[in-house]
Amino acid sequence: MARIELVDWPHTLENSGETVLDTMMINGVPFPFSCGAGDCGACKGHVLQGKVEHLPCPESTLSKEERDQGLVLACRCTPKSDIRLQTLGELVHMPPVVQQFGRVVHQEVRGGGVAVIRVALRKAVEFRPGQYFMLKFGALPARAYSVASVPGSTELEFHIRRVEGGKTSTLVTQPGLTGQYARVEGPYGHGYWREQHAGPIVAIGGGTGLAPMWSIVLSALSGSARREVHLYYAARTADDCYWEQELVELARRHPHVRLHNTLSRLQTPDARAPIPQRAQRVTDALREDFKSLAGAKLYIAGPPAQVAAVSAVARELGLDNRDLHTDPFSDNPEHHQDSWFKRTMHRWHIRREARHWRHHPEPAQR
Repeated sequence: MARIELVDWPHTLENSGETVLDTMMINGVPFPFSCGAGDCGACKGHVLQGKVEHLPCPESTLSKEERDQGLVLACRCTPKSDIRLQTLGELVHMPPVVQQFGRVVHQEVRGGGVAVIRVALRKAVEFRPGQYFMLKFGALPARAYSVASVPGSTELEFHIRRVEGGKTSTLVTQPGLTGQYARVEGPYGHGYWREQHAGPIVAIGGGTGLAPMWSIVLSALSGSARREVHLYYAARTADDCYWEQELVELARRHPHVRLHNTLSRLQTPDARAPIPQRAQRVTDALREDFKSLAGAKLYIAGPPAQVAAVSAVARELGLDNRDLHTDPFSDNPEHHQDSWFKRTMHRWHIRREARHWRHHPEPAQR
C-alpha cells in the first residue's frame, strides 16, 4: 500500500492500487478533474517525490517532455512508491452533490437533433457555471449533461443531442417528454467559471458543448457587463447549429462580445446567416484571432479530440495550464466516463459506509 502526500492537504492518503484520482475521490479531496479518462488534462499534477506508473493517455494531453518533468495525470497513473504530489489546479471545495427528482416542464426539439429541456426541481441546487449533472429517466442509464442555465433558479436547462444507439438521448429528443420525471444528481466537474479572474474569457462550445459555455458567459457578463469575452460556437455544418437566435440576442445586448461560428465542413459561408460563418476549424480560428492567450482564461466543452486539439493550440499561444478549463464528452452511448464514474462512486460509497460504521456501530440486537 502506497501513501500519497498532497501539498496543501492536511492528511496523508492511502492508495490500494487504484489511480491517484480514485484515491482523491474516495477520500473526499477536492482534486480538480473533469473527464476522468485522460482526455482533458484537468487533473494534471507534479510528482515532487516518488514514482508512478503512467497508464495510456493521448500524447496531446500529457507529452513525453511533461512526463520527463514529473508531470502526471491523476486519472491515468498509479503510485509505484510513496509519492508527494502537487496539483497544477486548485484545491477548492465544490458545491455538495445532491440528488432529487425533477419534472420536465419544457421540451423543444431543434435542429441538429438537439432537444432543449428544462427540469423543475423542488428546491434550487447549488452549482457553478460550467458544471454538469447526471440525469436518469426511469430504468434508462444515467447520463452526464452540462447545465446551460445560471445558478439560483429551481429550473435547470440542458441541451441534449440525439446519439445513435443512445437510449437516454433518444428518449429526450423525441416529442412528449414534458411531464416526465428524472432523477437529477450533481453537480460534478471542474471546468467551471473562475469568477475571481478579471482577464479576458475565451469560451468554446463544440456542438452541445455550447450549453456550459452559455452558463459561463451569462454569469460572467452579469457580474461585469463590459468584460472582454470571445465566444466560439464550433460545429461541422450550419445544420448542426441550434442556438443562433439566442446568440444574436446576446450580441444585441452586449455588442462588445465577440461571437464566432466556426464550421469545419462548410465550403462557402452564407452571408445571410444570423451569425457570421467561418469555414474553418476552431483551432485555426484561434491561431488567426490571437497572437497570445497569456492572461486569459480558456473554457472549452466538446468532443475529446476537439478539446485535445484546442488545448494544444492554446498552450502554443502561451496559455498557462492553470488557465485552461475543459469539459470533454463523447457521442459514444457507452462512453468510458460513465463506467469510470460508476466505479469511482461505488468505491466512494463503500469507504463512506465503512467510516460511518466505525463511528456509529450498529446496536446489539435484543
